[in-house]
Amino acid sequence: MITDDLIVTFQNAIKKWAEENLIEYPWRENRTPYKVLISEILLIRTKAPQVEPVFRAFMKKYPDLDKFLEAELKDLEDLIKSLGLLFRAEMIRDLREQLKNEFNGIIPDNFDDLKSLKGIGDYGANAILCFGYDKKRPLLDSNFIRIYKKFFNVTSKTKTAKIDKFLWAFSEKLLPDEDYVQFNYGILDIGGNICLSRNPKCSECPLKKYCYYISNLSD
Repeated sequence: MITDDLIVTFQNAIKKWAEENLIEYPWRENRTPYKVLISEILLIRTKAPQVEPVFRAFMKKYPDLDKFLEAELKDLEDLIKSLGLLFRAEMIRDLREQLKNEFNGIIPDNFDDLKSLKGIGDYGANAILCFGYDKKRPLLDSNFIRIYKKFFNVTSKTKTAKIDKFLWAFSEKLLPDEDYVQFNYGILDIGGNICLSRNPKCSECPLKKYCYYISNLSD
C-alpha cells in the first residue's frame, strides 16, 4: 500500500542522497533554459558521459541563445557528429528557426509552446520548465519508471510507459513542494547509476530500506 508516509520517506531519501551525490554535468551548472534545451536534444538516445564533451564544445561556440540563432547547419553537424544520429543537427536547425520566427528569439516558458518545438516531447518540455525555469514539473523517463516499479511496485497501464497518463500523474503526486529540481536530478542519477535495469547496485541505493523489489529478493 502506498501511504503518504511512504511517499514522504521516498522524497526525503532522494533529496538527502542528492545533496551530496549528484553528478556535476555542465548543463547543470548555472542552469538556463537555453542550456537545458540544447542538452535535452543532445541527450536523445545518448548517454550523458558521451554528451558532456560535445555539450562543452557547443557552449564554447554558441555560449548563449543569440549566438545559437546565428548557427549554420554545417557547423552544427561538425559539432555533434561524434554523437551519431545526425538528424539532431537538422532538428536543432529547425528548432532555431522556430525560436526566431515564432517566439521572437525567446525560449518559451509554458508547456504547450515548448511541446511545439522540434524534437521536444512531454519529458523535454517539463525538463526545460523544471531545470531551466525552476518550475515544479514532474518528469517521466526510463529511470523514473524503473524506480517507481521497483520501489512502489507500480507499473504502466499502457504498452508505452513513457506516455502513460497514470504514471505521469503518479510522478506528479511524488514531486515534493520544495527542492523538486534536486529531487528530479536525484532520480535521474540513481536510475542511471544505481537502480540499473541489469545488475542493480541495491546495496548502494538510498531507497533500499523500504524498496518493494529488495524486500522480495530477501524473502
